[in-house]
Amino acid sequence: MRPHRYLASGCAAAGLALGSLSPAAGATAVTSAPVIHESFTLLRCPSKPRTTLQIEGCAEHRVVALDRTIDSLNARVFAKLSRSGRAAFIRANTAWVSYRNGACAAQASIYSGGSIQPVADANCLVSIDGSHVSELKTMLTALEPAG
Repeated sequence: MRPHRYLASGCAAAGLALGSLSPAAGATAVTSAPVIHESFTLLRCPSKPRTTLQIEGCAEHRVVALDRTIDSLNARVFAKLSRSGRAAFIRANTAWVSYRNGACAAQASIYSGGSIQPVADANCLVSIDGSHVSELKTMLTALEPAG
């Protein structure tokens, strides 16, 4: 796996040009929650992985499964936010994906050039994604009306 993950949303052309988002006329409405898109092609994950490539494939499958959970939680959080809250949420998610990818690339770089590097990268993504799921659940709880 290489650092080639990105976040998309329903913003104009999914370009995440949120810096230009403003209440002025012609501003793009933020209408859908951010979605993580992994640009790698999933490797096979056999029931008993034996090779580094198979282990990498299984880690990739865990990443994609966690991405789906994050996407679902993002949609639930997004639905509870105001227009300005949605724009801030998308900016935060874009920054989070950038952090996740950079941190994992840095961590896996100790294996630079080795066959275990992509496995270390994917395992790091699984770990950070898992923590983010917990964060999003906490945020969702905080957004529930008191009462």
